[in-house]
Amino acid sequence: MKQSLLTRLASQPDALDHLLLGLTEEQIRQRPPSGKWSIFENLAHLGRYQEIFTDRIQQINEQEVPSFSRYVADEDPGFSGWTQLSFVELIERMRGERATLNAFLSILREENLTRIGLHPAYGPMTLEGWTEFFLLHEAHHFFAILQVGGAIRTSAQPMGF
Repeated sequence: MKQSLLTRLASQPDALDHLLLGLTEEQIRQRPPSGKWSIFENLAHLGRYQEIFTDRIQQINEQEVPSFSRYVADEDPGFSGWTQLSFVELIERMRGERATLNAFLSILREENLTRIGLHPAYGPMTLEGWTEFFLLHEAHHFFAILQVGGAIRTSAQPMGF
């Protein structure tokens, strides 16, 4: 695997230190007025999708061109389990899952990285392509977390600032 992908996989979650700075667990669990997911629900989705992604790359590594359906969190019974965790448990579990994912990807040989899995919207992708997709998907949710957190912080500011 390209070192740049492994580095991003290892370091991208560090952005959460900034994104969550100063927010209470109550604020992290608060849904925005739009009704979209809370920060916590975004994190639960990312944690669960990390498990799904790990399973998918293992299938790509073991099967000949597996095909996957679109992942929909609200239709996944495993997602609700992540939403039942405490915030501390959620973050710890995400970190543990990421360590497992990084360890698996870091030992793959070059011939494994070119194996293909079929995505329903993006077509055939190599393991490295799936990893890039995973990182972009995670970054999209980090941006959503930034937006929700920013709205919470600005609405909580005392008047006159």
